[in-house]
Amino acid sequence: MRRELGIVLVVACEAAPASQPAPRTPPAVESNIARADYVGPDACGGCHPDEYARWSQSLHRVMNAKPSDPGAVIGNFDNASLGSAHFTHDANGYAMQIGDTHYRVTRTIGRRALQEYVGIEDGHTDEVRLPFGWWPHAGGWQPQIAFDPWLTEFDPHPTAPWAERCPWCHSTYPFEQRIARASGPTHLGHGMEQWFAGASSGKPGERRARSSAEGGAQHNDRLDVAQQITTGISCESCHLGGRAHANGGAIHFVPHGATATTEVPDEPFAQERRDPAIVNAICAQCHSGPSPRLVDHTALRNSSEAIDLGASPCTGIKCTDCHDPHRADARGDEQRSINACVHCHDSLADAAAARAHAGEGHGSVTCLDCHMPKLVMGIDRYVRTHRISSPTNVAILRDAQPNACNLCHLDRSLAWTAEALHLDASSWPHADEPVGERWLASPQGALRVMAALRLGKALPNDPLAYVRAWTAKH
Repeated sequence: MRRELGIVLVVACEAAPASQPAPRTPPAVESNIARADYVGPDACGGCHPDEYARWSQSLHRVMNAKPSDPGAVIGNFDNASLGSAHFTHDANGYAMQIGDTHYRVTRTIGRRALQEYVGIEDGHTDEVRLPFGWWPHAGGWQPQIAFDPWLTEFDPHPTAPWAERCPWCHSTYPFEQRIARASGPTHLGHGMEQWFAGASSGKPGERRARSSAEGGAQHNDRLDVAQQITTGISCESCHLGGRAHANGGAIHFVPHGATATTEVPDEPFAQERRDPAIVNAICAQCHSGPSPRLVDHTALRNSSEAIDLGASPCTGIKCTDCHDPHRADARGDEQRSINACVHCHDSLADAAAARAHAGEGHGSVTCLDCHMPKLVMGIDRYVRTHRISSPTNVAILRDAQPNACNLCHLDRSLAWTAEALHLDASSWPHADEPVGERWLASPQGALRVMAALRLGKALPNDPLAYVRAWTAKH
């Protein structure tokens, strides 16, 4: 009996697999939103070298930079001038002299298509957005009113604190500050910060600020710059604080350590990154800026992409279906975007079916040209709208607002467009006028620019400086 048992034991030992460590459950992430939860991009790069390398060359990284960073400044500060403004550079750094007022440049905003500057006036401590930017599109130095459509007159004495607007989308800081801002009286923000309550009490609109002595982020519209993780958009701007992850815990897009005000998905990261609601809410932290809008609320200015996508019928699509946020410029790849379309509209994946759908004479047209036309004013060019819609939108057509058909056929009338789309334009006002001429006469400056650029016209007498500047080369 003992012998048989010994045989059995030997066989059992021989058949047993080699010992392996038991699966380890990552420690729970209690917080990823406080300043102490952040480790900075270099720590991330130790384990994610490929993503870190791509990010290092990306525009996200240089959306905000110190002028002392190598290659950060693209403007001409070699004793250049524009009117009463002088731009200089010496051993003490970069400076902007506006009349009798001297500013020391402390930060840059943007890198490729436009670079603006932040500075401190001599004798002061508050950083302000300076009123001149380097705009390659228009040949170099320009006043803000030439490139910022929100401004109607030039103010040579900047007073807008940089920390109240720019860094919320151009730098990285603890997410608890974003939650606090959204929880304050102005409820600013359109991203995931809206899913959580800040350190406060009372009803929305009646919440009180929690002072720093009480241990919470204050409810105001100014970023606590001392708490910044990086100047520029780095890993933890999207992935949130990574200290727990660096110590063996999970990484999350969803904030931990704040009180949720709505049902928030509790998923592993692998599922979070496939969830359109979560991914798009992360992008909406920044890509939800204010904009003039068409009658269907389509934005006419860039930086409102997340709001437009959220208002689209394609609810299953994610920003990352078309964009790689780690890539150098993060622009969407046309074919990648088309693939995202036909993932759902599989009947149009066939080239012949797609051509038939577009109609005769549109062999080179893609689904993006008709359903996401280039009607949004970017920094230096018109870019695609992210409001995915149909070119047969009667509300847009009847009001002679920008539409996919007339963006290519500005010489045609609305009556012609309606006939091509099998619509009835008999009750539409001015349906027989060329659409391009109507856009040139529009009270909306963005439409005048759009028409002028496509028609090759300059508008030197337009009342708005940015319209004159955008069309000056034509």
